[in-house]
Amino acid sequence: MAIKINVSGVDQETINELLEKAGYARQRRKYHCTIGFIEKSIPMEEAETFGKIITKLLQDYISVSPLHFEVETAVHIFGHVIAFRPTLSSMTQLKEINQWLSEKINEISAGRWGVNEETKNLSYTPHMTLWRTRHPGGRLKKLQGILKSHPSFHLIEASYVLFH
Repeated sequence: MAIKINVSGVDQETINELLEKAGYARQRRKYHCTIGFIEKSIPMEEAETFGKIITKLLQDYISVSPLHFEVETAVHIFGHVIAFRPTLSSMTQLKEINQWLSEKINEISAGRWGVNEETKNLSYTPHMTLWRTRHPGGRLKKLQGILKSHPSFHLIEASYVLFH
């Protein structure tokens, strides 16, 4: 299960416009920042209920104060993903939410599930996936140039995705 926070509808459109300026095609995906992945498989009979509970708590948590993903730059990561990397201040805020999420998952599941090692606070590197490619090419450099103004995108909607 992935726990994520989606970008606002207006900012979804803004991201698509930035991508088009750099030569990428418009995407229909919901741009988001993944806050954590659950380490162990949650039994299917519990997964949906757990997903609703944790995203409700996360939504309440992020609704208290506005949450923005301020972009430092675009990067090619994992050998196949073009992503936005946040500024230090956004990264700090996202890591705090990741730590909170880790504690809540452990609490709600009574220790049965936890955030996986790659998305635990010390190793968690927040990013926003934009495009999948093994060969970033010149469009990435163009996108990096466009991002010099450090645009900021409002993260507003907690959600989850189940992996089967």
